[in-house]
Amino acid sequence: MYLENIDRYLIIIGIYQLLLFAFLLFFYGYSKSTSKKMLAIFFLNAWFYYLTLGMYYLGNYQAAIFLYHIFVPSVLALCPLFYLYVKSLTNQDFSFGRRHLLHFIPSALLFLINSSVFVLLTPQQSKWFIIYGFTEIGSAQILEFTTYIYFFWNYVVFVLQILIYSYLIRKEILCHKNYIKEVFSNLQQKKLNWLIWCIVLFFSLLLINNTLLQTDSVDDIKIRIYYNIAMIVITAFLGFAGLQQIDIYKEIVDSEINYIVKGEPISVNQNHNEIHQQTYVITKKCTNNKYVTPRLSEEEKEGIINMLENIMQTKKLFLNPDLKITDVATEVSFSRKQISKVINENLNDNFYNYINHYRIEEAKCLLENAKYSKFSIEGIAHQSGFNSRSSFYTAFKNVTGITPTRFRRKIVE
Repeated sequence: MYLENIDRYLIIIGIYQLLLFAFLLFFYGYSKSTSKKMLAIFFLNAWFYYLTLGMYYLGNYQAAIFLYHIFVPSVLALCPLFYLYVKSLTNQDFSFGRRHLLHFIPSALLFLINSSVFVLLTPQQSKWFIIYGFTEIGSAQILEFTTYIYFFWNYVVFVLQILIYSYLIRKEILCHKNYIKEVFSNLQQKKLNWLIWCIVLFFSLLLINNTLLQTDSVDDIKIRIYYNIAMIVITAFLGFAGLQQIDIYKEIVDSEINYIVKGEPISVNQNHNEIHQQTYVITKKCTNNKYVTPRLSEEEKEGIINMLENIMQTKKLFLNPDLKITDVATEVSFSRKQISKVINENLNDNFYNYINHYRIEEAKCLLENAKYSKFSIEGIAHQSGFNSRSSFYTAFKNVTGITPTRFRRKIVE
């Protein structure tokens, strides 16, 4: 009885927690962040999913029967929604459009097929299916057909979704990790390492949940308690991380909006509607490769390289720990995509490494200078433009092959 009460309370906490995070994320992100809204929708969908399971675990089979119509589409919408959330975090110009609805075709089709057949069951057959249909085949023909539909979407469609979306999400993360090095010199809060953990935990929880439903393990109350605790912890981790996550590319978009595109500055005297309209036009121009990345001649490429070297040596822009490629673009009057292209093709590098090269050279000068002998390694890091000791150590060792501490000792020796 004691364990049953714990199980009951955990289920109730899990149900309310999902709904609470959906509410907080949607209103916290209102008019601010698309990613927060996508996560709110994901949590709301997960709430429908877990609510149905909760009713089943609590023995409220009548509620489970009523909710089963939305259970199937909510299960098949979990992976697509999580993928779109990851995409909204890792893409600069993400906005939910009609093409994204294609991800929910399996969910919609199975809803129509499953619901059409499920409503033909008698109340007794519906109850039998909810209690036993996940692991047994019914004797009546319509009941047997309903069970086969369940096996099809759960063992075939859902498993394929897990495989496909785990691949797509992994691809998005890898592309993101490469892309941020093209536009930022500071990668803190932009690597999304917490999200990688969430992805692993999310797919692990899906697999564990399916295993529990398809075997008699779901009847073991201790296993169910562990599962509910894991679900609550993972949900809380994802929810709080989602609330705190910054809009990674907002600074880049804002910089490009404020940048004069073909002599089209935004006037402070314009009304709100005019500013909104012009902002949209300029943003589209900034994200259009053909518009902002015309083909450069070799002379122009060499000119950009010389200009970059000049401003780095004279203005030392790299000392700004939050330097972005759009800041450099403003200085040299070229688009950030042109600058990125030149760094990639002519210098065979990315913006992140390019700026860190100057920072490390600055750090080496400081480490060799007796005036800074009393500075700590962290102090040298900040003086060189790095925003943390760890990023300084990693970058310094990657370039020089030794740590800053070892470099300082060699000077003394």
